[in-house]
Amino acid sequence: MTLDVDGVKALVFDYGNTLIAFGRQQIDTFDAALRGALEREFGPLDTAAYNARRNADRMAPFTGDPPAFRESDVLEMTAGMVREVYCVTPDSAALDRLLRVRRDTFVSVVRAEEHVFTVLDRLRERFRLGILSNYPDGAAIRESLDETGLAAYFERVGVSGDIGWCKPHPAAFKDVLDGMGLCPEEILFIGDNWLADVQGARRAGMRVVHFRRWIPPEHFEPQPDDLPSHAEIMHLEELPALLGL
Repeated sequence: MTLDVDGVKALVFDYGNTLIAFGRQQIDTFDAALRGALEREFGPLDTAAYNARRNADRMAPFTGDPPAFRESDVLEMTAGMVREVYCVTPDSAALDRLLRVRRDTFVSVVRAEEHVFTVLDRLRERFRLGILSNYPDGAAIRESLDETGLAAYFERVGVSGDIGWCKPHPAAFKDVLDGMGLCPEEILFIGDNWLADVQGARRAGMRVVHFRRWIPPEHFEPQPDDLPSHAEIMHLEELPALLGL
């Protein structure tokens, strides 16, 4: 099977759980580092309170009826955790240290498998490449891309923490469209999250490949009125053949 990509000029990827793994193993390492940093700053931690706040923060953009899809401010999110767990208001120096731990840990747990570079080398011979990622800290994504060596492949990197809106909000997709100077039908989007990636990109007018190797932490079941993806793949190595390369 090949996908009709007539008129497609660019491929835009989600980052976490599409180009790189960011699942339970990475999240557990991240949480262990953040809990350690909190205890160094403020003392013993109520783990249950921490976990409840982390889960609430993760799903905050997707809550409400209808959800607002407004991205959280990473500094306010971190300050809110300290206030809720420790009942104190952190000063700016403590917040800066916590933010640095968050960022450094994210960068340290992210790895790009060798086949990702091979696939991207093949794809960029024909298509322009971009990234549109949901994550509250845009600097962490950019540092991660530099550290993995992936940054050189992408002419445009959009992150919800910079945009202010999470996928599937139209503003997130408008950011990448405007940044690349393209129309929706000129972009093929590749992502793992059924709501954020598949529904968001479809509703923005893009063609979509649903990447299903990993189940995202923010998991959403299909709804009756959802739009289907144009194709599904289980491994990134399937993408060039799907696109007729």
